[in-house]
Amino acid sequence: MRWSHARHARAKPRYARIVVGAMAALAMLSPGVAYADAGFDNASYQGCYDARKAKESGASFSITKITEGTGYVNPSADCQLAANKAAGLRIGAYGYARPEYGNSPEEEADFFNAQSNSRGLVHAGVIPFLDWEPPAKYRGDTQWAKRWLDRVASYWGTKPIIYMSASTISAGDWRAVAGADYGLWVAGYPHGYKGERLRDPGAPPYSVAPWPFAAAWQYSSTGHVPGVGTAVDVNWWYGDAGTWSKYANAPVGTQANPATPSPTPSQGAPVGDVGSLATAVIRGEYGNDPQRRALLGNRYSEVMAVVNERLRGNSGGGTGSGTYVVRPGDCLSAVFGGSWLTVARLNGIRTPYVIHPGQRLATGSGGGGGRTVTVQRGDTLSGIAARLGIPQNRLHGYRSGNPSLIYAGETLRY
Repeated sequence: MRWSHARHARAKPRYARIVVGAMAALAMLSPGVAYADAGFDNASYQGCYDARKAKESGASFSITKITEGTGYVNPSADCQLAANKAAGLRIGAYGYARPEYGNSPEEEADFFNAQSNSRGLVHAGVIPFLDWEPPAKYRGDTQWAKRWLDRVASYWGTKPIIYMSASTISAGDWRAVAGADYGLWVAGYPHGYKGERLRDPGAPPYSVAPWPFAAAWQYSSTGHVPGVGTAVDVNWWYGDAGTWSKYANAPVGTQANPATPSPTPSQGAPVGDVGSLATAVIRGEYGNDPQRRALLGNRYSEVMAVVNERLRGNSGGGTGSGTYVVRPGDCLSAVFGGSWLTVARLNGIRTPYVIHPGQRLATGSGGGGGRTVTVQRGDTLSGIAARLGIPQNRLHGYRSGNPSLIYAGETLRY
């Protein structure tokens, strides 16, 4: 069947539950009225936003950053997912690849899978995506990308879609990826970086071979999306809700149904046991003050008492003594941030990186000491290290996982 970039056809009424990727979705569509719609993707930059206004302005879906590499989790992911769900947007989730850090694709995929599963995104009508935009040296490493895609496909039971710029397509031989039925989300900005909006941009003006078509096109990174921002990535999805369901390997009409995440300030104090909330705070899901105080509401003091106790190492549980006693609800990335993989290796823990309450973990130098420092505006990691008179590699806990990228207000351990 010949496919046009600008047209996805209405789905047949009958649905067969199979693992569906780009080709399988195509095979289940029949000629009819064409449908396509607009949406946006988001990361920590957007913070907690008003998805209802985005929906009212024409957005039908949102694709949210969940992880980057093996140690970073988008601190705003929970409130963004909650807002998207409440507004009735279709939901996608992506992991940002960092092959240049020396991570294996399986390690990064497992981290993405675990964080997605803990948020109720797996088997819930959500499409997983791989964000592939590493430094030029790594862009042609199609085997790394395919191994990530294979790992996620096996865990989710559906085929992820890979995101890349139009120029990156020519950086490597993508035939194995396209041939394995992984769809393409292409990025290219023919109008440059001037202001944009949610609209129908038509077909991508680029060759997407070896893919026969693009599932979606990110046509600008400077879109104005009411309720979200004025410099937002805006996208066109070549299909409708039925097409989305097929890519997500879910019955037609299924809404993405993630577990209820951390609330926005307008929703009041969060529910749940204090230990789980403390774990979420340490993981970065509640950001820094004043956002954290607003999100935790009248439970702020209760939760922060547990957070501070853990980070100080009281009751045998902190990281300052060289050991850490695992508590219920803990995971390696929550406790050790960007150093979690080092701690896993130190203790002989391998994929799927399971730890158990009561287990004593040696932290070594990777776990950080008992002292902390708060990043100030304009700080660099090397500058902080020089100010403290310590080697830079003793500083841990920066949520980006990238020593060149730290944020004002975050707390580092050393």
